[in-house]
Amino acid sequence: MDTSPRPQADQLPATAALRHLRPEIRAMRGYTPGEQVRDCIKLNTNECPWGPSPAVAAALRTISDESMRLYPNPLAQGLRTAAAARFDVQPSQVLVGNGSDDCLTILYRAFLGAGSRVACPWPTYGLYETLATLQGVELVQVDYLQRGGTWELPSILARQAARMVVIANPNNPSSTLVDVTSLRQLAYELDGILVVDEAYIDFAATDASMLPYLDRHPNLVVLRTFSKSYSLAGARLGLLFAHPEVVTQLEKVKDSYNVNAISQCLGEVALQDRDYHRSLVMRILAERAVLEQACRGFGWSFPPASANFVLCEVGERAGDLYRALKARRILVRWWDTPQLRTKLRISVGQPQWNAAFIAAVAELLPGLGA
Repeated sequence: MDTSPRPQADQLPATAALRHLRPEIRAMRGYTPGEQVRDCIKLNTNECPWGPSPAVAAALRTISDESMRLYPNPLAQGLRTAAAARFDVQPSQVLVGNGSDDCLTILYRAFLGAGSRVACPWPTYGLYETLATLQGVELVQVDYLQRGGTWELPSILARQAARMVVIANPNNPSSTLVDVTSLRQLAYELDGILVVDEAYIDFAATDASMLPYLDRHPNLVVLRTFSKSYSLAGARLGLLFAHPEVVTQLEKVKDSYNVNAISQCLGEVALQDRDYHRSLVMRILAERAVLEQACRGFGWSFPPASANFVLCEVGERAGDLYRALKARRILVRWWDTPQLRTKLRISVGQPQWNAAFIAAVAELLPGLGA
């Protein structure tokens, strides 16, 4: 019998706890967000380059102590009603999340169990893969059909025996758009749930959203976010739209008070200031055109952009250019993966940020031989 003294808790190695982790968690690659570095030009995380509506700042100053003391409305009823009015749906078709990532987590929890499959076209938003691992389900990645400058939806998506298919539209990182006709056809063919993640839809064509078709496709779920065109990434707000009976079931799955009182208030105000939102989108589209013209001048190609960023084919020195820009405190997004390592994703910034990026690239390219 071992009579040696047991070590104190603070003397135990970390492995004493880590060995209890689920094996798939230890093996998985965690989702890697874009770098968050202070005092630099950030063209890497697709945030809005300008601030939110002045009405949002005014509302923030009116938040009372009582709002902080009490739990927030568990269903964010005020924001739910405001979203219904803004997007011409019923409040019963809206679920509010702590960012659209929270809405995705709720969907994975609700629809996917042991042995389930989720499918998505690839490459796309990396969190879809992370959530599949966390939920213990299989992710089926079906490559986009890349023809020239287009990224077309693979027709075999509906035939993957997946309980849920997730499509970012416009897609991240390609900034490409799938037309409504193709998405509706997929909804008809799919024996499962079709989730269309419309985080960037406000920068796309006016008739690109699937929201008008909610009533015609009971298996359709549409996601929106306040992080991009409403400039509220720090508030963490997302919206989920679906059939009322689906929303009722999803309410069982979400965290009890998943959206705080401050964010609920700011979201309501942001939705109501339609003129500011419209002007913000127009400014971003104007700067996107400037950025696209400069990238063409560098000899780079890219798919037609429908989001607030451009995915440029830079060549084999893309990683070197990313590092050289970072050394100048200009951040863009680069992935060291087979499908993306020759590309840079560049978010649209304010005019002076875009100008600094363009000038830096013009100086750096000759030295890189790119």
